[in-house]
Amino acid sequence: MKRIFSKTHILFFSCLLLVNAAYSGGTYVHVNDMSLVDYQMVSNGKVYFRNLNEFNSSVTGCCYAFYIDTSTDYGKSTWSTMLMKMATKQDLYLYVDESNPPTGGNAALISHIGNW
Repeated sequence: MKRIFSKTHILFFSCLLLVNAAYSGGTYVHVNDMSLVDYQMVSNGKVYFRNLNEFNSSVTGCCYAFYIDTSTDYGKSTWSTMLMKMATKQDLYLYVDESNPPTGGNAALISHIGNW
């Protein structure tokens, strides 16, 4: 019987799966005071966030790794809610689609927010 995969192939694919698991998957970030969140709005309507790791240590903290798109209806209502929460120093839960996105220009979407 001929082997299809060697031990090296199996080890390689196992490592790929582990790396993929480490860099994928969304999570919630509970921000206890939205006025403490660092953000930057750019001309294409996107608002980028960078220090969410201060509220959940399992997410990336560098380089504006998360965003909302204010050119969409969802993005407009999300940004409005965030600004209100920032002005009143209230808490908010954010769900990021990927907890550790690459920091070289592929930011992860904040796909829903709320308090429950």
